[in-house]
Amino acid sequence: MMQNSTSAKPFVSIRTIAFIFGWIFAVIAFAVPMDIFGMYYMFTVHMAQHLLLSLVAPPLILLGVAPESLRRFLDRHTFLQRCFAVLTIPVLASLLFNGNIWIWHAPVLMRAMISSPFLHDVTNLLYLVTGLFFWCPLLERTAGKKSPLSLAAKLAYLFFSDMPMMLLGAGLTFSPPLYTFTMSNPSMHMAVTATDQQLGGLLMWVVGGVFILVIVTSVLFLRWMLQQEKEQQAKDRKIVEEENASMEIA
Repeated sequence: MMQNSTSAKPFVSIRTIAFIFGWIFAVIAFAVPMDIFGMYYMFTVHMAQHLLLSLVAPPLILLGVAPESLRRFLDRHTFLQRCFAVLTIPVLASLLFNGNIWIWHAPVLMRAMISSPFLHDVTNLLYLVTGLFFWCPLLERTAGKKSPLSLAAKLAYLFFSDMPMMLLGAGLTFSPPLYTFTMSNPSMHMAVTATDQQLGGLLMWVVGGVFILVIVTSVLFLRWMLQQEKEQQAKDRKIVEEENASMEIA
Protein backbone atom coordinates (compact mmCIF):
# COMPACT_ATOMS: atom_id res chain seq x y z
CA MET A 1 0.00 0.00 0.00
CA MET A 2 1.31 3.43 -0.91
CA GLN A 3 1.93 5.85 1.93
CA ASN A 4 -0.13 9.01 2.05
CA SER A 5 1.89 11.81 0.46
CA THR A 6 0.68 14.26 3.07
CA SER A 7 2.45 12.29 5.78
CA ALA A 8 5.80 12.35 3.99
CA LYS A 9 8.47 14.54 5.47
CA PRO A 10 9.72 17.51 3.42
CA PHE A 11 12.74 16.75 1.29
CA VAL A 12 14.69 19.69 2.73
CA SER A 13 14.01 21.19 6.15
CA ILE A 14 13.84 24.91 6.91
CA ARG A 15 16.91 24.48 9.11
CA THR A 16 18.88 23.03 6.21
CA ILE A 17 17.77 25.83 3.88
CA ALA A 18 18.87 28.48 6.42
CA PHE A 19 22.25 26.78 6.83
CA ILE A 20 22.83 26.59 3.06
CA PHE A 21 21.82 30.20 2.44
CA GLY A 22 23.99 31.37 5.32
CA TRP A 23 27.07 29.90 3.68
CA ILE A 24 25.97 31.13 0.24
CA PHE A 25 25.90 34.72 1.56
CA ALA A 26 29.28 34.19 3.23
CA VAL A 27 30.80 32.90 -0.03
CA ILE A 28 29.32 35.84 -1.96
CA ALA A 29 30.95 38.26 0.49
CA PHE A 30 34.34 36.51 0.28
CA ALA A 31 34.36 35.96 -3.48
CA VAL A 32 35.06 38.06 -6.57
CA PRO A 33 33.70 40.53 -7.66
CA MET A 34 32.37 41.76 -4.31
CA ASP A 35 35.67 41.24 -2.51
CA ILE A 36 37.71 43.12 -5.14
CA PHE A 37 35.29 46.04 -5.41
CA GLY A 38 34.97 46.25 -1.63
CA MET A 39 38.74 46.27 -1.19
CA TYR A 40 39.87 48.66 -3.92
CA TYR A 41 37.04 50.67 -5.42
CA MET A 42 33.87 51.37 -3.44
CA PHE A 43 33.33 51.90 0.27
CA THR A 44 29.63 51.10 -0.21
CA VAL A 45 30.46 47.62 -1.50
CA HIS A 46 32.95 47.21 1.34
CA MET A 47 30.16 48.01 3.81
CA ALA A 48 27.68 45.66 2.14
CA GLN A 49 30.32 42.92 2.28
CA HIS A 50 30.84 43.32 6.00
CA LEU A 51 27.11 43.52 6.74
CA LEU A 52 26.64 40.21 4.93
CA LEU A 53 29.43 38.65 6.98
CA SER A 54 28.27 40.00 10.34
CA LEU A 55 24.48 40.38 10.20
CA VAL A 56 23.17 38.09 7.46
CA ALA A 57 25.31 34.96 7.16
CA PRO A 58 25.90 34.26 10.90
CA PRO A 59 22.24 34.05 12.06
CA LEU A 60 21.31 31.88 9.08
CA ILE A 61 24.23 29.53 9.75
CA LEU A 62 23.31 29.30 13.44
CA LEU A 63 19.63 28.70 12.63
CA GLY A 64 20.81 25.76 10.55
CA VAL A 65 22.48 24.18 13.59
CA ALA A 66 20.12 22.57 16.10
CA PRO A 67 20.84 23.72 19.69
CA GLU A 68 20.87 20.10 20.89
CA SER A 69 23.41 19.11 18.24
CA LEU A 70 25.65 22.03 19.17
CA ARG A 71 25.49 21.14 22.87
CA ARG A 72 26.30 17.48 22.20
CA PHE A 73 29.27 18.47 20.05
CA LEU A 74 30.61 20.87 22.69
CA ASP A 75 30.06 18.33 25.47
CA ARG A 76 32.50 16.02 23.68
CA HIS A 77 35.16 18.75 23.41
CA THR A 78 35.74 20.33 26.81
CA PHE A 79 38.24 22.97 25.67
CA LEU A 80 35.97 24.17 22.86
CA GLN A 81 33.04 24.18 25.23
CA ARG A 82 34.86 26.43 27.68
CA CYS A 83 36.00 28.81 24.94
CA PHE A 84 32.51 28.92 23.44
CA ALA A 85 30.92 29.55 26.85
CA VAL A 86 33.22 32.52 27.47
CA LEU A 87 33.05 34.04 23.98
CA THR A 88 29.24 33.91 23.93
CA ILE A 89 28.81 35.73 27.24
CA PRO A 90 26.52 38.57 26.06
CA VAL A 91 28.70 41.46 27.26
CA LEU A 92 31.88 39.97 25.81
CA ALA A 93 30.21 38.92 22.55
CA SER A 94 28.88 42.46 22.09
CA LEU A 95 32.27 44.02 22.86
CA LEU A 96 34.05 41.74 20.39
CA PHE A 97 31.43 42.37 17.71
CA ASN A 98 31.41 46.16 17.98
CA GLY A 99 35.11 46.44 18.76
CA ASN A 100 35.91 44.58 15.56
CA ILE A 101 33.68 46.91 13.55
CA TRP A 102 35.06 50.13 15.06
CA ILE A 103 38.73 49.12 14.94
CA TRP A 104 38.76 48.25 11.25
CA HIS A 105 37.07 51.52 10.31
CA ALA A 106 39.89 53.59 11.77
CA PRO A 107 41.49 55.30 8.71
CA VAL A 108 45.01 54.03 9.44
CA LEU A 109 43.83 50.41 9.70
CA MET A 110 41.57 50.81 6.70
CA ARG A 111 44.56 51.92 4.61
CA ALA A 112 46.59 48.96 5.89
CA MET A 113 43.75 46.59 5.03
CA ILE A 114 43.41 47.99 1.50
CA SER A 115 47.14 47.56 0.87
CA SER A 116 47.28 43.97 2.17
CA PRO A 117 45.09 41.23 0.65
CA PHE A 118 46.04 38.93 3.55
CA LEU A 119 44.96 41.48 6.17
CA HIS A 120 41.78 42.09 4.20
CA ASP A 121 40.95 38.36 4.30
CA VAL A 122 41.69 38.23 8.03
CA THR A 123 39.35 41.18 8.57
CA ASN A 124 36.54 39.49 6.67
CA LEU A 125 37.02 36.29 8.66
CA LEU A 126 36.88 38.25 11.92
CA TYR A 127 33.58 39.82 10.85
CA LEU A 128 32.12 36.35 10.32
CA VAL A 129 33.51 34.86 13.54
CA THR A 130 32.54 37.77 15.82
CA GLY A 131 29.16 37.82 14.09
CA LEU A 132 28.61 34.17 15.01
CA PHE A 133 29.47 34.86 18.65
CA PHE A 134 27.23 37.95 18.67
CA TRP A 135 24.16 36.06 17.42
CA CYS A 136 24.54 33.05 19.74
CA PRO A 137 22.86 34.68 22.80
CA LEU A 138 19.95 35.92 20.67
CA LEU A 139 19.37 32.54 19.00
CA GLU A 140 19.89 30.57 22.22
CA ARG A 141 22.94 28.67 20.99
CA THR A 142 24.56 28.04 24.36
CA ALA A 143 27.07 25.61 25.84
CA GLY A 144 26.36 23.10 28.59
CA LYS A 145 23.43 23.88 30.89
CA LYS A 146 23.64 27.63 30.41
CA SER A 147 20.15 29.15 30.54
CA PRO A 148 18.97 31.22 27.55
CA LEU A 149 18.36 34.93 27.93
CA SER A 150 14.89 36.19 28.77
CA LEU A 151 13.03 38.35 26.27
CA ALA A 152 13.88 41.53 28.20
CA ALA A 153 17.56 40.56 28.34
CA LYS A 154 17.61 39.81 24.61
CA LEU A 155 16.04 43.17 23.78
CA ALA A 156 18.50 45.01 26.02
CA TYR A 157 21.41 43.07 24.51
CA LEU A 158 20.24 43.84 20.99
CA PHE A 159 19.61 47.53 21.68
CA PHE A 160 22.93 48.26 23.40
CA SER A 161 24.84 46.17 20.84
CA ASP A 162 23.19 47.97 17.94
CA MET A 163 23.83 51.50 19.20
CA PRO A 164 27.61 51.58 18.49
CA MET A 165 27.02 50.44 14.90
CA MET A 166 24.34 53.08 14.39
CA LEU A 167 26.62 55.78 15.83
CA LEU A 168 29.49 54.74 13.56
CA GLY A 169 27.18 54.68 10.55
CA ALA A 170 25.85 58.14 11.37
CA GLY A 171 29.40 59.44 11.87
CA LEU A 172 30.53 58.09 8.49
CA THR A 173 27.45 59.58 6.84
CA PHE A 174 28.10 63.13 8.06
CA SER A 175 31.92 63.12 8.13
CA PRO A 176 34.19 64.42 5.35
CA PRO A 177 35.93 61.71 3.28
CA LEU A 178 38.12 59.57 5.54
CA TYR A 179 39.23 56.83 3.19
CA THR A 180 41.19 56.67 -0.05
CA PHE A 181 39.45 54.01 -2.08
CA THR A 182 39.75 56.18 -5.19
CA MET A 183 43.56 56.01 -5.19
CA SER A 184 43.24 52.82 -7.26
CA ASN A 185 40.64 54.41 -9.54
CA PRO A 186 41.81 57.91 -10.61
CA SER A 187 38.70 58.48 -12.74
CA MET A 188 36.63 58.91 -9.57
CA HIS A 189 36.61 62.39 -8.06
CA MET A 190 36.59 63.47 -4.42
CA ALA A 191 32.89 64.38 -4.66
CA VAL A 192 32.12 60.79 -5.61
CA THR A 193 34.32 59.63 -2.73
CA ALA A 194 32.26 61.72 -0.30
CA THR A 195 29.03 60.34 -1.75
CA ASP A 196 30.39 56.80 -1.60
CA GLN A 197 31.27 57.19 2.08
CA GLN A 198 27.87 58.73 2.82
CA LEU A 199 26.08 55.82 1.12
CA GLY A 200 28.23 53.33 3.01
CA GLY A 201 27.51 55.09 6.29
CA LEU A 202 23.78 55.09 5.54
CA LEU A 203 23.96 51.39 4.76
CA MET A 204 25.49 50.70 8.18
CA TRP A 205 23.26 53.19 9.96
CA VAL A 206 19.87 52.33 8.44
CA VAL A 207 20.18 48.73 7.23
CA GLY A 208 22.77 47.47 9.70
CA GLY A 209 21.35 49.43 12.61
CA VAL A 210 17.71 50.53 12.49
CA PHE A 211 16.41 47.89 10.05
CA ILE A 212 18.04 44.95 11.83
CA LEU A 213 16.92 46.29 15.22
CA VAL A 214 13.29 46.53 14.09
CA ILE A 215 13.26 43.12 12.37
CA VAL A 216 14.95 41.17 15.17
CA THR A 217 12.86 42.89 17.85
CA SER A 218 9.68 42.00 15.94
CA VAL A 219 10.77 38.37 15.57
CA LEU A 220 11.67 38.11 19.26
CA PHE A 221 8.28 39.51 20.29
CA LEU A 222 6.48 37.14 17.90
CA ARG A 223 8.35 34.12 19.25
CA TRP A 224 7.62 35.23 22.82
CA MET A 225 3.90 35.65 22.08
CA LEU A 226 3.71 32.21 20.43
CA GLN A 227 5.52 30.66 23.39
CA GLN A 228 3.14 32.36 25.84
CA GLU A 229 0.16 31.11 23.86
CA LYS A 230 1.59 27.58 23.81
CA GLU A 231 2.15 27.63 27.57
CA GLN A 232 -1.36 28.96 28.17
CA GLN A 233 -2.87 26.21 26.01
CA ALA A 234 -0.91 23.62 28.00
CA LYS A 235 -2.25 25.09 31.26
CA ASP A 236 -5.81 25.09 29.90
CA ARG A 237 -5.51 21.44 28.85
CA LYS A 238 -4.20 20.52 32.29
CA ILE A 239 -7.13 22.29 33.98
CA VAL A 240 -9.63 20.50 31.72
CA GLU A 241 -7.99 17.14 32.40
CA GLU A 242 -8.09 17.75 36.16
CA GLU A 243 -11.77 18.76 35.99
CA ASN A 244 -12.63 15.66 33.94
CA ALA A 245 -10.73 13.46 36.39
CA SER A 246 -12.55 14.97 39.38
CA MET A 247 -15.94 14.48 37.66
CA GLU A 248 -15.16 10.80 37.00
CA ILE A 249 -14.24 10.29 40.64
CA ALA A 250 -17.44 11.97 41.75
